[in-house]
Amino acid sequence: MKKIFTIVAAAAALLCSCKQNQVPQPVKVADYLWEITVDDYTSEVPNYLEKDLGTEFGCTAVRNGNYYGRNLDFFVSEAAEIIVHTPAKEGRHAVVGVGRLFTMNDEELAAGLTAEQLSILPWGMFDGINDAGLFCNMNVTPFGDSGIPHTSPNPELPEVHSGFLVRALLDNCGSVDEAVEFINTHNIVGMNKGGFDLHFMIGDPEKTVVLEYIDNKAVIKEQNIMTNFLVNAPALTPHADGIERYNIIKENFAEGGESMEGMWNLLKRVKFSQAYDPEVVPFWMSEFVSVDPSYTIDTPVETILAHEKVQEDIANFKHFKETGEYTKEMGLWFTTHNSTYDIANRALWVTIREDYDNIYKFSL
Repeated sequence: MKKIFTIVAAAAALLCSCKQNQVPQPVKVADYLWEITVDDYTSEVPNYLEKDLGTEFGCTAVRNGNYYGRNLDFFVSEAAEIIVHTPAKEGRHAVVGVGRLFTMNDEELAAGLTAEQLSILPWGMFDGINDAGLFCNMNVTPFGDSGIPHTSPNPELPEVHSGFLVRALLDNCGSVDEAVEFINTHNIVGMNKGGFDLHFMIGDPEKTVVLEYIDNKAVIKEQNIMTNFLVNAPALTPHADGIERYNIIKENFAEGGESMEGMWNLLKRVKFSQAYDPEVVPFWMSEFVSVDPSYTIDTPVETILAHEKVQEDIANFKHFKETGEYTKEMGLWFTTHNSTYDIANRALWVTIREDYDNIYKFSL
């Protein structure tokens, strides 16, 4: 039986009276995992942060019945995950989810947040759920794989940056229908006011949809699995990043509807470190097609495995697993957090850095 740690953090415990002039401070739950309640933050999307945004991450998301989950696949680094609670206010739902402050690590978080960092933090949410049972996450789609617009779709409407859409929807919407209305009445912009290299899973207790921008238009369809290719227009993503992960989730989909543990186990099947294992069948070739512009998902596995960069990545990841040593230049990836949500009970299980011996439990 896996160890399950229940984290009970009262709001008072999340306040540090001696740091940063009474700015609320996060509490360390475990290495690379922190928790904080943020009550006051601007409702205006902080587009001044656009230059600091990054959308180079992988991810898998799936919903089955009462259970929803996601893996965040990212570069190996010392970056810490932060469980962010935002209480309900007039016109704003209560939300709990997982975010980051860029690449801040344990040491930097322990030194204390500034008021500006605290105002940014709620907007750095990768996935979450609100008190109405609306949930949302963002995944990357391959930049340059067709349909990427370079102009904003609705320039006359209020602007929301795509990197902050998860927060905007969870704060303002109580259902998928309300989320769709929000999307249709706002100008969702991508990097540099163009380039929608993100797509979104949005759901409530009744249904789940995937939002994608194709040919500069919002396409919203009922879908319950999402990795890193355009599920609403798969022919437009010849590299089909994450197709192996998608197929594994699809094949074992029923497992995710059994319980929180079932969803957790389903997502464990697609932890990203398996991409570096040449013994995995099928080999996750779609994660490596970017090493050569001519590669697609139809390129023979043997060709991709023989590539010098692929061999180097496999060797480097083996060294990292054996020694813990790595450099940023290696560009290695793994699953930095796994979030599993009980929609009815607004509960959240989190595991960090593929440490599946420890599960941390949170709720609204």
